[in-house]
Amino acid sequence: MTTTDLMLYTFIGVILLTVLIIIIVKFFENPFEYPEVLTRINLSGRRRPSYIDCIDQWIIDDSDTSIMDEYNYALDKWDEKCEARIKKTILWKKRKIQFYQNMRNEVLDYNYHMFVFEFFRRQTRYQQENYNRTAYYVNHVEKTITKSLQEMLDIEEELSEIDFETTREKYHAKNQRRLMTKELRRSIMERDNYTCQICGKYMPDEVGLHIDHIIPIKKGGKSVESNLQVLCDKCNLSKGTSRQ
Repeated sequence: MTTTDLMLYTFIGVILLTVLIIIIVKFFENPFEYPEVLTRINLSGRRRPSYIDCIDQWIIDDSDTSIMDEYNYALDKWDEKCEARIKKTILWKKRKIQFYQNMRNEVLDYNYHMFVFEFFRRQTRYQQENYNRTAYYVNHVEKTITKSLQEMLDIEEELSEIDFETTREKYHAKNQRRLMTKELRRSIMERDNYTCQICGKYMPDEVGLHIDHIIPIKKGGKSVESNLQVLCDKCNLSKGTSRQ
């Protein structure tokens, strides 16, 4: 056997040994992945959005389902998936230890970052084939934020204190008048049926119709639905005079 042959066989042996070690390590390592509550939020058309504000709005829009419900649902699905995997493996005793004594205890910790928010923008792309140009869309991930269960519960608690009417940033904003959007005004008009809440005047044409802050902004009133009402111009003027 020549020196060249010996070097070749040694090289092949090292490669095979390395592959065997990798296979053994992979075989015995923990195969389970941590659970996530993944939420994708579309930022298309929004300029300089507040990510925290978006998370608040997600909680508000889904306020019928509590954060604990979201957490328990994800945990139950994860348990089922992992237990089914444990039953199918020949190393079920080892896998059971890896799952219950290691991973599950960590996930049950309120500080584990299970909630994942992926913020993306939908972008238009074009492709050309046989002189025909067609559009297609791709989602470009702009930001990913993770939150622990405890952090989400804290946010939910703060939002519950203001009845989930608006986000924390908007509730504590100094310029409340800027929050009086066309959509909010329309919502109040439809809710109050275009009717003055003091004298009962009906204003379907919106002439003389005002959206009034029940508690004035200068006295700490907020631009939220519970603090807004429809008034006619006469009642709004008389209310303004009585405040002075």
